[in-house]
Amino acid sequence: MRVFAVEPTAVQLDWPSLAPGAHEVAAGARTVTVTGDGGPGAVVIDGLEPDTNLPITVDGRRVATASTPPAPPGRLLTRVATIGDLHIGETSFGMLPRISSQRDPAVAHPVMCVAAAVDELLAWGAAYLVVKGDLAHGNRRWEYELAGELLGGLPVPTMVLPGNHDGGNIQRHDAAATLAAHGLCLVEDVAVVDRPGVRIIGVDTRTATQAGTVAARTPAVTAAAAGAAGGALVVLHHQLTTAPVTMYPPPGVPAGEARRFLDEVAAAQPRTLVTSGHTHRHRARRHGPLVVTEVGSPKDYPGTWAGYLVYEGGIVQTVRRVMAPDAIRWTQRTARMFGGAWGRWSPGRLGDRCLSQRWG
Repeated sequence: MRVFAVEPTAVQLDWPSLAPGAHEVAAGARTVTVTGDGGPGAVVIDGLEPDTNLPITVDGRRVATASTPPAPPGRLLTRVATIGDLHIGETSFGMLPRISSQRDPAVAHPVMCVAAAVDELLAWGAAYLVVKGDLAHGNRRWEYELAGELLGGLPVPTMVLPGNHDGGNIQRHDAAATLAAHGLCLVEDVAVVDRPGVRIIGVDTRTATQAGTVAARTPAVTAAAAGAAGGALVVLHHQLTTAPVTMYPPPGVPAGEARRFLDEVAAAQPRTLVTSGHTHRHRARRHGPLVVTEVGSPKDYPGTWAGYLVYEGGIVQTVRRVMAPDAIRWTQRTARMFGGAWGRWSPGRLGDRCLSQRWG
C-alpha cells in the first residue's frame, strides 16, 4: 500500500492489488474498512491533523508512514480543481504494449475516467474547475460534443483551456463553437477569474506545432498577476521546459522563453503557483519564489486530478488518483506501457504531487 496523496487533513492510499475481503485500513487513530477484490484500488482517510506523522496499517500491520503537510496560515478560503489531457475520442493508449478499452469512444476509457474524476473532485469540495486542454484526441466535432456533455452544466463554474490537440498541431474543427453550445467558453488568449484568496489566470499556449508558447501572452499574465489581491494560480496546457534541448516528449514551451516568462511573473507577483499538463506526468520544482508543477491525465496511469486549497496565507496542491473501480482498473493496466517504464516515470514522487506553499 502506498501513500499517493496528502493534504493537511487527509491522505489518499492506493494499491495495485488487495486480497479479496474486508480489510481495516488506518492512518493513526482514523480507521476505514475497504473491500479488496484482488485488483487495484484507493481510499481517502480524512479528519486528520495537519503537520503530523501517521503510521499506516492494514489489518493491524504497519505498511507505511504518511505525513500530512502543515496548513498555510489563516482560514481556508476556497478549493479549486484542475483536470487536463482528457483525450476524448481515444479508444486505446500507449505502446509496448498498446492497450485498448472500448471500440465505442462514447464509453471508452477517457469518458469513463473523466466522468469519475469530475464526480470525485466535486465530492472533494471544488468550488471552481479549470480544464487544462486536450479535451479532444482528434479535434473532431463529436469529441467536443462528448466533452460538452461531461463538463457542461456542472454545479461549479468552469474555465476551459485549449491544448495542442484542440486546434494547435491538430486542426479539424472549431472547438469553441461546439463547446459554447454546452455553455463552455474556450479560452483563446488569457482569462482572469477572481476567487476568494486567489486570482486564476488561464493561458492559451497553442502554436501550429506540438510545442507551446507564452511570449505573446506574458504582458497580460504579469499584469493580471500583479493585480491579484491574494495569490495567483497560473494555469497552462504546455509545460515550461528547463533544458535548451528537449529531453523527453512532448515538447513544451522552449526553455529560454519559459525562463523569461517565470522571471517576469515572479517579479510581478511572487505569491504564484504555475501549473501545466501536456506531459501526462507529475513533477514540481521552484523558480525563485514560484512553485511550478506538472500534473497528469485522468485517463492513463496513475489517472489523476489536482486540487488546490487556498488559504489566507498560502496554497496547497494535492493530486489524487481517480478511485472509481472501473477507472482505476484501467489506469493500472496502462502502467505497463513501454515495458513498465511508464508506471515508474509518470507518477513522480509524493513531493511532486502534493505540496504546501506559504505566501511570502
